[in-house]
Amino acid sequence: MCTLTTLLSTVIAFPSGSISGFRFWVGSSSFGFVPDSFTFAALLKGLFRENRITEAQELFRKIVREGLCDLDVVTYGTVIDGLCKSGNTAVAVELLGVMEKGSCKPDINAYNMVISSLCNGRMIKSALKLFDELSERNVTPTVFTYSALIHGLCNLSRWKEVKMLLEEMIDRKLYPNVVTFTTIIDALCKEGLVDEAEDVLHVMMNKNVVPNVVTYCKLMDGYCMQGRMDEARSVFDSMASENIILNVQSYNILINGYCRKMKIDEAVGLFREMPSRGLKPNVVTYTSLLHGLFHGGRCSCALKLFDELRAAALKPNFYTYCNLLDGLGANGRVEEALSLLDTLEQKGEHLHIGYYGIVMDGLCKAKKLDKARAIFNGLPCKGLKRNVVTCNIMINGCCQKGLLEEARDILLKMERNKVLPNGVTYNCIVQGNLKSGKYEDAAQFLEEMVSKGFSPDSTTFDLLLDLLGTTEHEPAILEMIQKFAPNVVFLQLYFNN
Repeated sequence: MCTLTTLLSTVIAFPSGSISGFRFWVGSSSFGFVPDSFTFAALLKGLFRENRITEAQELFRKIVREGLCDLDVVTYGTVIDGLCKSGNTAVAVELLGVMEKGSCKPDINAYNMVISSLCNGRMIKSALKLFDELSERNVTPTVFTYSALIHGLCNLSRWKEVKMLLEEMIDRKLYPNVVTFTTIIDALCKEGLVDEAEDVLHVMMNKNVVPNVVTYCKLMDGYCMQGRMDEARSVFDSMASENIILNVQSYNILINGYCRKMKIDEAVGLFREMPSRGLKPNVVTYTSLLHGLFHGGRCSCALKLFDELRAAALKPNFYTYCNLLDGLGANGRVEEALSLLDTLEQKGEHLHIGYYGIVMDGLCKAKKLDKARAIFNGLPCKGLKRNVVTCNIMINGCCQKGLLEEARDILLKMERNKVLPNGVTYNCIVQGNLKSGKYEDAAQFLEEMVSKGFSPDSTTFDLLLDLLGTTEHEPAILEMIQKFAPNVVFLQLYFNN
């Protein structure tokens, strides 16, 4: 029996392995083998790992219904883990309830899986309820239990409860570990509270909890998000001094931060440094640097980098192509972007509607509306559904050309095709009508915009203010401002001037 289970465990470690393992099991009884709980646990694990959720559930029901083996915490735990990881947390909760009523009681590992999954799904109320039930069932929570709850509460910015849980942990002689502290640091950084996150790092180190590369990366990313690149670089450099081995992710974070701040030379320097550290840039590294080079106007360098990416046998992803198409368009090379899109089509690549939107936008900005229109009209033939973004691009392009009837027609077709317009849609049409002197139509669209819960943006208001005193229709302009301005600041500015 040990041989059978070991073989199954080995088989499912490889792609499509659980299929072979399942077939092996079907015929195993013919050779005198009787599968036990470990055998079934291995099979269930393989099915879940291949995302064959329905088959895994059917097999588990068969085991229970036919009594194929004595169910233990390992088998139950395998199913609960698979359900949680596949997003079937509600079913996992039900299974936990079945265990509680049966002879095989759930252990803390089973509870931890469900609590963690509930927290990840932002169902913190259910997670806390389950946590409170642990004491009733004489199950002792672990550091993992508290860390999962702290993660869930941090994601909801419920800091008082985080503090209470930390205090409760210490009262139980359970001390926060690197995962607990890293969770708090990550949440603080996402809230923009990077200085507070730095304080937590110091507390962590004072408690002799050693930060790992993930901890430092979270803090570094927090500084990058705020554009505080000197401090981000300081965190990066401190990893080396703390004998933390830098990885590709740590480089990616800093490279992306430098690119967002347009410090392209620093980003390129880090990129070229990676091989000397024994690190191979991945597609994320290349994509971040492509974005920076294109936006820095270094188009030729970006294209050479893209060639390097392909030479490194890396496959460009959705974001890589988006940056490439957008970068070409932004640098006045929209025809090359169009050519790239054609090449992708010919290769049979899975084309995302976003690619077409980017190229259409570049064509409209290059005043090549006819080509943008051709792409827009051809989307249904390619099996792609027009969305609000592509429609907005065309509406804006038409308005820029003064083709207001065509823009209005696209809006009407959006509503017929159940593509809901948004604030951008209406602001584009209002601005187009204002620029063309169609003040009554502009007022009508403003009325419709507000009735649907959208507000005029700053560009629309600036345009309205600029029109004051420059046209005989000033009363109509003033009426629009009075009616649709969210406050009186604009009027005050006008009358003060």
